[in-house]
Amino acid sequence: MKVIPNLGKKLRIGRQLTWGSLILFLLVLLLNGLQSTLSWKLMIFTFIPLLILLPGLYVERYKTISMLCFVTLLYFIVTVNNLFSPDANVFDWVELVLLVVMFSAAMMFSRWKQYSLYQDDNHE
Repeated sequence: MKVIPNLGKKLRIGRQLTWGSLILFLLVLLLNGLQSTLSWKLMIFTFIPLLILLPGLYVERYKTISMLCFVTLLYFIVTVNNLFSPDANVFDWVELVLLVVMFSAAMMFSRWKQYSLYQDDNHE
């Protein structure tokens, strides 16, 4: 198996970027919902896909981190659609940037986490 140099540092950066962008995205999603006066039922429904993944993200299961990438794509589609509407606002642009960062960071974090598990098995 391929040995990745500085894997611990890459894992730390991937973890920080993934969690940071996820938390900021949840905050911006909430602010955008409050600003556009969404009903609380719709706002809860909006948060459910991300909240389901939190336990797996907390224990850093690489499959859950990979699932975050797929879930991010759903939010990306909605955000891009919102950007083309006449009611687009700055929160939509911030959401787009955070989604791109989250997708990229989670994708690399998942891959590096998977490599770290295999490297730990080989060194025992």
